[in-house]
Amino acid sequence: MEKITLPVKRVGDRWEFLYGGDIPVYDGVEANLTISTHQIIDENFLARVNQDVRVKVLNQGTRLLIALTDKNDNQSLGRKWHGTLPVRLPPGTTRLEEVFLGERKEQGSRTLNDEIDTDQHGGLWLRIRGLNKSELISSSIVLPEGLEEQNAISLNHAFTLLSKKYETHRLSNTGNVYTHVFYQENNSRWYPLSDLRLGVLDDIERSLIRDIWLEVEQKLGWRPVPNIKK
Repeated sequence: MEKITLPVKRVGDRWEFLYGGDIPVYDGVEANLTISTHQIIDENFLARVNQDVRVKVLNQGTRLLIALTDKNDNQSLGRKWHGTLPVRLPPGTTRLEEVFLGERKEQGSRTLNDEIDTDQHGGLWLRIRGLNKSELISSSIVLPEGLEEQNAISLNHAFTLLSKKYETHRLSNTGNVYTHVFYQENNSRWYPLSDLRLGVLDDIERSLIRDIWLEVEQKLGWRPVPNIKK
């Protein structure tokens, strides 16, 4: 579905079309508003919507699968892979390569904050900035045998090294690690890292909604009626 960007201006308590008049849309229509942070006059509101959150989502030693398209291998993926295939595999996937989250190393993990620096073990962290910007931060990545390098410094680096070896038909050896890297849940099924990101974003969204309602309740002087047992 095609989308458009409309220039708007704040007039009183509503947003209007920049060149005049209301914006004729249906009630309940949702949109994203992009503005500079210095234009938000409520510091508490700004702190909530512009928070910087880091969450450790996987521990050191976790096994991951990287989906690749190897056009030099004539065997089908189903015949080569004896376990359960990951869900939502990228179209054209013919190879799954195993990697592991390795140890913390200075060259293998970027120093971003105290929360990560105080964790002496390796793993995978998800950094959420604002409400939708995300970044994966990892310790070293242990690569499969057969590559010149034993470790990669990030998942993006690991994907590039494996892509150069097996996806020789590609001009560029980069890819979206959220959709091409898979982790295993307790049910033994493999899911893309994008599922982990969605889960963290949902938690942050619920926390934001809870904080906003608490503030509304305080302003209105409203408190829940206590449950009285009969």
